[in-house]
Amino acid sequence: MTAFFIPGVSDDPRVLEDTYGEMQSQIERDMGQRPSARRILRLWIRRGRVDCIAEVGRADPVRGGTVMAIFDMGAHRPFVLWRQPDDRMRRGVREVLACNAYAVSEFDR
Repeated sequence: MTAFFIPGVSDDPRVLEDTYGEMQSQIERDMGQRPSARRILRLWIRRGRVDCIAEVGRADPVRGGTVMAIFDMGAHRPFVLWRQPDDRMRRGVREVLACNAYAVSEFDR
């Protein structure tokens, strides 16, 4: 059982929810719609020619950096992976992934 968290963000519920809300708003601006309410912990997906598991709090297996959040844009829409690059020079990088995943694990509610 894993409680919802964002790496490097206080576990104070108000701070955590405010930060997550800001991330959702940025995704909405980028994608033209708000992500679903699902809070994804782990995503097993094919990226290019590589099958991999992206997990919040761990290194991104394809691009490096820390996975900060994974968003679901809805049925037949892509997932969006938000990661913090290792160089920490940028606020966060968002990568649009495929809409099909082998498996999705969500945080506990």
